[in-house]
Amino acid sequence: MSDTQWPRFMVFQQVVAGEPLVHNGTVHAPDLEMSLLNGRDVFLRRPAAHALWVVPVECILTKTIEELQDGSWLTGVKEAGGPMARYHVFGKLHHQGQLEQIGMVEAAGPEQALKTAMSEQQGRTVWVWWVFPVSSVLASDEDDIDSLFRFAESHDFKNQAYYPVITMMRQIRARGKR
Repeated sequence: MSDTQWPRFMVFQQVVAGEPLVHNGTVHAPDLEMSLLNGRDVFLRRPAAHALWVVPVECILTKTIEELQDGSWLTGVKEAGGPMARYHVFGKLHHQGQLEQIGMVEAAGPEQALKTAMSEQQGRTVWVWWVFPVSSVLASDEDDIDSLFRFAESHDFKNQAYYPVITMMRQIRARGKR
């Protein structure tokens, strides 16, 4: 059976310039550009945003704290020797928290990038690590802010709590029992 879904992309959001980006979720799209628009439509209808990134799932090396404990993943890690590239490093710093941007490293591959990031973040508990090449990111530009994000400021979105659905349903049921 073949997979009929579009590729999956991770979506990251920066609310205010200077703050770290955080992982929002995933979207399916036929390409990077469409995934940026899908990410905006799915995750940024209400909150403000300064930047939005999308990354193909297959470009992300992910390891949990449990996977890293035995050290067996290090056996396949080669010392730097190939072409160097820059990698974004994201981590889940709190057990219940979101993945957030915690740095950038240069390495010859994703495993080496993770190893370098772990040594740079030594003493910090990171529950989940993600590393991916800078070249795999499609990021919104400063020039895109108005066209991508400002529409949410001018629309009056109501919170679901605004609609008293439960109270209304109880009233309807009570009328029906009379």
